[in-house]
Amino acid sequence: MRNAMKFILATATAVLVMLVVRAYAFTVYRVSDNNLYPALKKNDRVVVNRLPCGRFSRGDMVAFGRNRPRIGIVEDVPGDTVAIDGSLYILPERCGCQKCGCSRRAVFMVSQGKERALLHRDDIIGKAFKISLAIR
Repeated sequence: MRNAMKFILATATAVLVMLVVRAYAFTVYRVSDNNLYPALKKNDRVVVNRLPCGRFSRGDMVAFGRNRPRIGIVEDVPGDTVAIDGSLYILPERCGCQKCGCSRRAVFMVSQGKERALLHRDDIIGKAFKISLAIR
């Protein structure tokens, strides 16, 4: 009986720790389309580091979108000049909007294959890394 209680307690603790880590530190997503082929194919899995990190660099794979998470690649970083509908803009280092009142919300241009999106730093969930499951 004592061994059974130890087993149940250890299992419950392991499940609780796994849920906390998955909710706040790392999450696994499945790629839903071929937009980022050849870097990612449909049904590939990526692990997303949700822990606060420093800056994102050009070429980093990121997850964004809270309701329907998507994967993209950072094309342009704050300070870069981007062309949108024939006009040139500089991506700001700071948000500058009156609504949020923040001073650190940098803006990034993220590519999803043919589509591009401007994202505030707060819209990015974290860096994504492809999980390689090579079977030999």
